[in-house]
Amino acid sequence: MSPVSQKGETSLMAKAIREGVFAAIISFFMFLLYVGVETYQDINNALVWRMRWGLLFIFVAIAAIGRFLTVGFIKPHLDARKLNNAKSGILEISSEKSFFHKHFLKIALVFLLVYPFLMMAIVGKQGSLKYVDNFGIQILIYVMLAWGLNIVVGLAGLLDLGYVAFYAVGAYSYALLSTHFGLSFWILLPLSGIFAALWGIILGFPVLRLRGDYLAIVTLAFGEIIRLVLINWTDVTKGTFGVSGIAKASVFGIWSFDIGAPNNFAKLSALRPPRSITRSSFSTSSWRFAC
Repeated sequence: MSPVSQKGETSLMAKAIREGVFAAIISFFMFLLYVGVETYQDINNALVWRMRWGLLFIFVAIAAIGRFLTVGFIKPHLDARKLNNAKSGILEISSEKSFFHKHFLKIALVFLLVYPFLMMAIVGKQGSLKYVDNFGIQILIYVMLAWGLNIVVGLAGLLDLGYVAFYAVGAYSYALLSTHFGLSFWILLPLSGIFAALWGIILGFPVLRLRGDYLAIVTLAFGEIIRLVLINWTDVTKGTFGVSGIAKASVFGIWSFDIGAPNNFAKLSALRPPRSITRSSFSTSSWRFAC
């Protein structure tokens, strides 16, 4: 090995160590409050906190080691590979896609359908509500928002800063119609989308004649107007308290996702008698109880 290559490897390792130390310092201060500090309630119902140094050290070590390996080994290997391919005239861009890229939408759809049942099998019916309701549905909500924003900003090229206002119109339409008129989930689902689209059409006539920064300023103003109206119109929207008592979705009234409903799917499954109890055993136990 030549002295030049040895010097290059030494400088590369020194750079990797330096980058790993910097990543450790930055990650320490980033995760100090979010990971290192844990709050809980003691026996007197008082809120206290404690440090989780072990978990914080794991996060810092992962960041430091990952940065060290990236700078010292992964990035030089990829750069050398690109350089060799460029010298030999081989292009890395291949026309053939992998199996995952070809069938990504099908795999995602299958996972979406299997996810609720998978969570029920792993954590049970009662515990699956957290992962299905709080995680799965929230993720899908943001996915729909990203799709719509991609159409407005990405495909149409319109810098709309008040896009979420249409989402607020649809959400409050659903909530108010459900609480005041008692409409079901399957009726309100298309109606809320129709009301949001109708508000977008009404707003689009005077606004879409603008372009660039002017469009961004006007749409931002309309978004703020809707937010302020929803917060201050307390007789209808309840202001900052929000609309409560919204009926949750149900499978056509047969099974409900509301925990307090008598036809909740978890309660119905719990009310079923165990299959191990047979008719003969039930009659025997009843006879012993009667004696």
